[in-house]
Amino acid sequence: MEKTAKGRKSHNCIMCGSDELSLVLDLGHQPHSDYFLRQDELDDVEFFFPLRLVSCQKCGLLQIDYFVDPEYLYQGEYLYQSSTTQTGKLHYHQMAKEIVDEFGFNKDDLAIDIGSNVGVLLEGFKKSGMKVLGVDPARVAEKANEKGIETIIDFFNSETAQLIKDKYGKAKVISGTNVFAHLHDLDDAIKGAKILLDENGVITIEAPSALDLLEHLEYDTIYHQHICYLSVKPMKTFFEKHGLELFQVKHSSIHGGTLRYYVGHKGKHEVNGSIKDYLKKENDFGVYDNLRLEKFSSDVRKQKVDLIRLLLSLKERGKTIIALSAPAKGNTLLNYCNIDKTILDFATEKNPLKIGRFTPGVHIPIYDDETILKLKPDYALILAWNFSKEIMENMKEFREGGGKFIIPIPTPEII
Repeated sequence: MEKTAKGRKSHNCIMCGSDELSLVLDLGHQPHSDYFLRQDELDDVEFFFPLRLVSCQKCGLLQIDYFVDPEYLYQGEYLYQSSTTQTGKLHYHQMAKEIVDEFGFNKDDLAIDIGSNVGVLLEGFKKSGMKVLGVDPARVAEKANEKGIETIIDFFNSETAQLIKDKYGKAKVISGTNVFAHLHDLDDAIKGAKILLDENGVITIEAPSALDLLEHLEYDTIYHQHICYLSVKPMKTFFEKHGLELFQVKHSSIHGGTLRYYVGHKGKHEVNGSIKDYLKKENDFGVYDNLRLEKFSSDVRKQKVDLIRLLLSLKERGKTIIALSAPAKGNTLLNYCNIDKTILDFATEKNPLKIGRFTPGVHIPIYDDETILKLKPDYALILAWNFSKEIMENMKEFREGGGKFIIPIPTPEII
């Protein structure tokens, strides 16, 4: 590894170690997408890092090739909260119920959630009678402890896992939603999970699907917290390397298309047909085909041009445009497309931790959602397009007053 301040360039696949990495998409230099600046920080130095998507020619994994130090990403003011949308909360509570029902876990069995954030998924397991424990390095996890969801505020690794096992015993379920792809040392993390996993237990990992990313041009899903973009072929090989077995996958529409991977000790769970079926789907689409990846890159560049052209045409007609929602993914889009305060007057948010801050890189001010109804802009660009249905329903008063929504992904669309 070549090390620089707050980051390092990687020449190897994070799963199989191969140095055969091929460039897929260069998104330029980007700021920490989850660090929303305070007013007094606007004139300070802001760090930008290379953001490039590459493909491993050996195992097929999609990943980035520049890793920003996790201490910088997560142990400062990390403002993401998994409880912001009702859609998200319902999804995680339903996920917990499905897992408990499917595998017949008993009351007082232990469920551990890695990257547990404010404890939304663990609330679901707790409702089913399970004992719960969260592990998350970000200070936002303090909110989980305040709600009675016991959470260890630390990074998860094999050392942490051994300490947990000694104190709490083994877990029947170890979950990780939108966190597995964040881990810088996957080998050590899975070593830790294996230490903690009961003989008949289940590891369940949920993350955005690489196939959906490619098919629907979800390039804004790419940012430095997301080291890799998961698909079945490399995941299957990776777990086999660790003596574990991927035995089932399930697709969900949340976050623009998500896969849930079910993993257990080898031979303890029947491998069902979903693995073979999804491998065929990935191969048929071309997830591991360099020509198909080149088309994705070309389509993303076209989307950028089309979006900028649409926004500029509206501005030329004297229309006012704001950003509705300010997720981390939106900052990849804003910075890649160079959409700044000359185009967007402001952004709005439900998350109270972001209100009063400024978006990283382009420094668009963030107000509360009620500001839209007060100032009545003509157009609202929905950056959290994966929750657009809920957002538009919440903002129907804006639409009834003549306002229009812009959905940027996969192709710019006015609604």
